[in-house]
Amino acid sequence: MNTKIYRNFDEINKDLEIFKVEKDLAYAKFKRSLDDTQESLKPMNMIGKTPKKILGVLGKFSGPIKSVALSWLFKKIF
Repeated sequence: MNTKIYRNFDEINKDLEIFKVEKDLAYAKFKRSLDDTQESLKPMNMIGKTPKKILGVLGKFSGPIKSVALSWLFKKIF
């Protein structure tokens, strides 16, 4: 790494501002990546959208049809 020689405080302050912006940008990228990772680890995102669609269809049924459909679904899953 090369040592930079500064001639005045303005050059130092300019580099400090650049480093601060770079640090803030890196932190924002890290935070976004962390949020994306947390979102992807939620149970519904790990399973996918299929169970949500199935439950939405089953919600339209009522009574014994719904009971039979749920029983069949749980037998297939487990």
